Amino acid sequence: MINIPLANPSRELEHIPNFEKKLNEQFRGGVYVGGESVDNFENNFKDIIRAKYCVSLNSGTDALILALIALGIKKGDRVLVPSFTFFSTVECILHLNAIPVFVDINLKNYTIDLDDFISKATSKIKAAIPVHLFGNDAQITEIKKICLEKNIKLVEDVAQAFGSQDEKNNYLGSIGDIGAFSFFPSKTLGGIGDGGCITTNNFQIYKKIKMLKNHGQSKNYEHEIVGGNSRLDSINAFILNEKLDIFSKIRDSRNRFYKYYMENLKDVEWINLPQKNNNKTVLNYFTISVPVKVRSKLMSYLSAKNIGNAVYYKTPIHLQKVISNNSKKITLKNTEIASKQVLSLPLYSFPNDDELEYITTALRNFQ
Repeated sequence: MINIPLANPSRELEHIPNFEKKLNEQFRGGVYVGGESVDNFENNFKDIIRAKYCVSLNSGTDALILALIALGIKKGDRVLVPSFTFFSTVECILHLNAIPVFVDINLKNYTIDLDDFISKATSKIKAAIPVHLFGNDAQITEIKKICLEKNIKLVEDVAQAFGSQDEKNNYLGSIGDIGAFSFFPSKTLGGIGDGGCITTNNFQIYKKIKMLKNHGQSKNYEHEIVGGNSRLDSINAFILNEKLDIFSKIRDSRNRFYKYYMENLKDVEWINLPQKNNNKTVLNYFTISVPVKVRSKLMSYLSAKNIGNAVYYKTPIHLQKVISNNSKKITLKNTEIASKQVLSLPLYSFPNDDELEYITTALRNFQ
């Protein structure tokens, strides 16, 4: 029986020319922290995103935390954020003893509901973290206009959206004050462990995050501020850089996967298929919506056929114990609907025809 994982990042390595030889040279070079590989990756990444600066980091979580610190967010400050996202998007706010102000989502692509965002973007709000969920643009152009009018700092959570562009062909992550990326292995640009980076067009932000990630140093052993250790290791940077070189192939193969799903499942009435904002979108997850009573049964059915599946996100953050036990109860209607209906299916680079046919046939045969 075919075994199909939800994500398959190792397959990308097979498409990197002379990968094993180059990796062996990297190991034998003896530089495992910092060095040329990290510098090359940061330069290539910012050029692709079309941002002035990039700082590589050890995770997408630290990217968000350091972004808020660099923007001056402090205890008691209010930050607009969706509840339908991975916990780290809100965790970074809580780490600074700031206050998350939850915004509902739309049910078209599960990004922020613009009307709800506008209604909550008051003078009390200091920052906003829209999430480009599953790879789709979170209406960032409109959100940026609102943030500029209200003097709200804007951090784009681009953890799931590397390579996606808005309707004006701007890369997501280059539009707000800071873009925060994750290179967790399952992402569209995934490393061999945790990793992340920030992008910005502001030199002062770049300079501060550069110090924050390395114990507050401006030069070796000269500490201007209190920082920490958020460095991306050199081997991971090397592999990410190699993947950047073949990203056009990664993007095209993921889009092929998406198109195959859309063509072969379009007449399955009980599946609500995901829609891209535009043809410059690169989806990180293929997330369908199904009736509440169907989802659990479908998950068991797919698992029995060795087809990976997962729910992102089963419990919205505003209903997580760490939040709900310590704050006033709120209702986010669309967020709570989505959490009961969504299901993510396999989506990865370089699928073969047998895999594509196996998944879609299984879905079409489900009763």
